[in-house]
Amino acid sequence: MAKTAGPTRQQIETDIRKKQFAPIYLLMGEESFYIDRIADMILKNALTEEEKDFNLTTYYGADATMADVVLACRRYPMMAERQVVFLKEAQAAKTGHQLKWDQLQQYALKPTPSTVLVVCHKGGSLKAAALTKAIEQSGGVVFESAALREFNIDRAVSEYAGTVGCKLDPRAQAMLIDHIGFDLALLAKEIDKLRMTLPVGAVITPESVAENVGISKEYNNFELIAAISKRDKVKTFKIINYFRSNPKKNPTVPITPLIFNLCPHYRRTDTDGSPADENPLPASRRARRNALLQCHSGPAHNRLHTRV
Repeated sequence: MAKTAGPTRQQIETDIRKKQFAPIYLLMGEESFYIDRIADMILKNALTEEEKDFNLTTYYGADATMADVVLACRRYPMMAERQVVFLKEAQAAKTGHQLKWDQLQQYALKPTPSTVLVVCHKGGSLKAAALTKAIEQSGGVVFESAALREFNIDRAVSEYAGTVGCKLDPRAQAMLIDHIGFDLALLAKEIDKLRMTLPVGAVITPESVAENVGISKEYNNFELIAAISKRDKVKTFKIINYFRSNPKKNPTVPITPLIFNLCPHYRRTDTDGSPADENPLPASRRARRNALLQCHSGPAHNRLHTRV
């Protein structure tokens, strides 16, 4: 999941729901999904629709100056308990027009109590130790959203599905991740689309994914791995030929690591049937592999096969 300096993402979200707002939020990192999620939660909970007309100000890094942002933060709310100021896409400041972070640092030393400032810096961390220290000392929040990797993408997807009131079959989840990759924003959109086609609380199945996401039910990464695990030569090469005829829809980049991750599962055995070299997979990779293979286990899994 996302790395944080200070409170965890879950703690931040809990405080926002309780309307316990920090004076400054610095949201940064490679995983934009959680940055947008926290920013949207602040906007939803800090102001009513009527209050937004006079108490919501939004700047963008490409054309804003930090002086304007700080000036807006110094204002007082109009007929509301607080005002919210957003500085979005802070990383997009143009060359020669960079934001002066030292001005924000000075503001952080004594922020306006009735202002909630939200700074969104995507694509990486902001290297400004003095700024982050000043924000934290004033009661602000510094949140770093690290990019999702293979070892934590499954948990992130399952957590999101739970927050929107649905469950994912492990095979359906593996199909989505293999098809879309580790982009949580795109994965969330597909889950939302699938959820709208099913009753509340229903389980999203591989059939639902194949029917609604545009993944071929017969020709997909999941079925390729299944065919290899069953030593089904005909089906394996049939799927491979289909992939070759549709390279844009079936790029080799996401397929290659799937086959690579499958290889350690086929361990060489001695003549007595005992493993010759125990080299177990990490737990995260083992879980993904098991999800792909759970319906296709068999004696062939206990030997190493160099040919399909």
